[in-house]
Amino acid sequence: MTSDEFAARVKDDEKKLYISALSVVRNAEDAKDAVASAVAYAWEKLDELRDENKFDAWLLKITYTEAKKIKKNTRAYEDISEFADAFSCGPDTEELEFIDLLSRSGLDTESKRILSLRFMYCYTLEEIAARTGRPIGTVKTKYYRALKKLKGKLGRN
Repeated sequence: MTSDEFAARVKDDEKKLYISALSVVRNAEDAKDAVASAVAYAWEKLDELRDENKFDAWLLKITYTEAKKIKKNTRAYEDISEFADAFSCGPDTEELEFIDLLSRSGLDTESKRILSLRFMYCYTLEEIAARTGRPIGTVKTKYYRALKKLKGKLGRN
């Protein structure tokens, strides 16, 4: 992958990466820092990416890892209205609700990652399995358990 291809792929995923980081750190500036750190790390380790088709999932995993590192050293914000200023093109209400739901869900990082790939990147469960290198059965189990937990949080049967 050339530097131009890398930059184009990152630019395409920038907003999704930001929203994913935001679901972990719950702070706009920390989310920006997490994405920046993730992109820098990904560029340094690009030669370790074995399959370019897994780039999105790989970069998302790095972003979650960087966000978790930052979260250890910062306080969480409970009001998602502060996030609106961080979106240059204006937030989608659904995206803000999705981040809020994920951040309050108590789900493990892998389940959040699977839900992000499914609902923000619109990958099928089979594509998620291929991109993450997980067996399809594992992805389906984590996906359906996460959905069940979210339904419980929303008070739906």
